[in-house]
Amino acid sequence: MPLSSKVIRVPVRLVDGHWELQYGGAVKVKEGAIGELHIDRMNFNDTAFLKALTERRRVQVLPAGTDLRVALTIKAGLDPSLRPHLLAYDATPHDHTIKISGETRFVSIGLAGSTKAQELRQVDGSGLWLILEGREPRGIESGVVNLPKTHGLEAVDSLNYAFTRLSEVFEPWRKAHTGSIYERVFYREPNNRWYALKDLRDRALASAERQLIKDLWSSVAAEFSTQKK
Repeated sequence: MPLSSKVIRVPVRLVDGHWELQYGGAVKVKEGAIGELHIDRMNFNDTAFLKALTERRRVQVLPAGTDLRVALTIKAGLDPSLRPHLLAYDATPHDHTIKISGETRFVSIGLAGSTKAQELRQVDGSGLWLILEGREPRGIESGVVNLPKTHGLEAVDSLNYAFTRLSEVFEPWRKAHTGSIYERVFYREPNNRWYALKDLRDRALASAERQLIKDLWSSVAAEFSTQKK
């Protein structure tokens, strides 16, 4: 998880079961303060604990049938037949990000079932899954993604390819049709506002209204706590 600009890195050393400053003295912080330790794996003496911290697993975030929105930059001269697939400006209430401009319009896509490759691996790929290492997010995986039925667009096997295909059709002016799905693909919270997928990945708790994120990470924390025992 990215560190806030207000977070101070404090080098510490474990001495007689207590954390002290690396060069001596107590770590002078408030009672109940929460932080993170960055420790080389060679220093762990409990293999089960280390496994719990590093084990990779998949956690379903959104089920099949969920609607997602892709932010695309629409220029003048777009094929008129594509206009009906652009959502109304007020249909996707969201907080602006650095990737959103006055030319941005949203296009709807849908999460579907497992891809053929996932079926062969006997892995449930339906919907959207977060890939974790311990409790750290390492990526996002989807099943089949349904695209608007226009200009030869068909269902694809990943969100990255979904963005590429949409960009090729709706952003023909671009020299390259790649982009960050974490900043360009939006999901909806129960408060009916839309947020970039990077919030799910980075655990961005912007407010108490971000219920989906709170529920997700509470579930991960509970599972992680059980796994360590």
